[in-house]
Amino acid sequence: MATSTSPSTFTGSSSYSADLQSAITRALGLASLPLQVLQNQQSRLSSQQSEIGTITSKISSLQTALDNINSAVGTGSFSASSTTTSVATAYASSGVRLGSYSLTVLGTGSHTNTLSEDGLTTVSDPSSGNITSSSTLTLSVDGTDYQVSNSGGSLNKLADAINASSANVQATLVNIGSSSAPDYRISIQGKKYAASSIQLSDGSNTLLNTLTTGSKVTYQINGQSNVITSDTRALTLSTGLTVNVLQAGTTDINVTQGSTQTSNALGAFATAYNNIVDELAKSRGQNGGALTGQSIVYSLSSSLRNILDTTAQSGNIASLSDLGLRFDDTGHLNFDSSAFTAAGSSSLSDVLGFLGRESTGGFLKTANAALASITDSTNGLLATTNTSLSNSLSNLADKISDKTNQISDLQTNLTAKMSAADATIASLQQQVSYYTDLFTTMRQNKSGN
Repeated sequence: MATSTSPSTFTGSSSYSADLQSAITRALGLASLPLQVLQNQQSRLSSQQSEIGTITSKISSLQTALDNINSAVGTGSFSASSTTTSVATAYASSGVRLGSYSLTVLGTGSHTNTLSEDGLTTVSDPSSGNITSSSTLTLSVDGTDYQVSNSGGSLNKLADAINASSANVQATLVNIGSSSAPDYRISIQGKKYAASSIQLSDGSNTLLNTLTTGSKVTYQINGQSNVITSDTRALTLSTGLTVNVLQAGTTDINVTQGSTQTSNALGAFATAYNNIVDELAKSRGQNGGALTGQSIVYSLSSSLRNILDTTAQSGNIASLSDLGLRFDDTGHLNFDSSAFTAAGSSSLSDVLGFLGRESTGGFLKTANAALASITDSTNGLLATTNTSLSNSLSNLADKISDKTNQISDLQTNLTAKMSAADATIASLQQQVSYYTDLFTTMRQNKSGN
């Protein structure tokens, strides 16, 4: 942060005090010139570091876009849908297969809910009051005991301690009293959809009353008569196929294969790429931004090009342009979704083979390796540049501090010396005035005689 000094002033009594003050101001102004240079350097480097942060954020978005392409390829561009989304939603992941499923949700299940017993200490302020004074409590969940510290001394802290335990429950506070006469209770709910057994004891008393006993999710698949149960609403119907049930009812789950997911991911990749290109463009030209003239702008531009430099080939797909990704005259990457759809319609397996996977090969492996040269937290281009800027800013801060102290010392010394000089001049001026008045009086007296 820039530091400045202000010339101190003194109230002199001589007629030269203003001149002496001007001398101090000029001397400090000259002494401050190196400080101003350092502060300008500091401001420039701070702006560069801020711009590196902006670029880092946009690079992160590009990495996310690559990850999304990897995810789309990993699922084989399969997608899952539900014909009745109010009953359940469906998601496809790696390993899923084409197919259709009939899902009948019989019950969505419920949580077990408990509330602290009547007759315990009434808590009007949960930040200070508590339902028990015991320092250690035992929380029992489905036959497993957990020791919970109550050393915080308040109902708020007790709820926090329960939530910090490994017990599969969630503790909250509820006020069952009025606004004028609050009565805060601790409510502990089982995280599973099941008839969980939940109790809290302080060694002398059990503290919870079970309000509602939970139940499991129940459902049937493909018309089978047997009822399946689950303690979660996220159901795995098959390898790579998950549904989240929302309400009772029947819905069909369809797994299809198409190019939409991959197409959307490639379009988002082109957008993220262009955002970086536009950001780097701000640091070029006569009126460029903070990084104008810095080598990192060229290095980043070169690394971005390397991300798209792939020699992978799969069937009829030999380059990214075959997938609709092409550069225009401004250096922007354009995505032609119709070209991609045509390529996918001809041979989706060739498209997916060309893209590959981050861990196995193809475009994704090449792109992620090139991006790693930018994003690596230790040796990446952004990390090393940011470290260099941080070190430079730290050194400048030390120099600015030293220079500021020097100027402050100079200011103190000059002010003291000028004040002394002013006092001496004032004394001499007083003597001159005294003798001048004396001689004038003597002449007047002589003339009068």
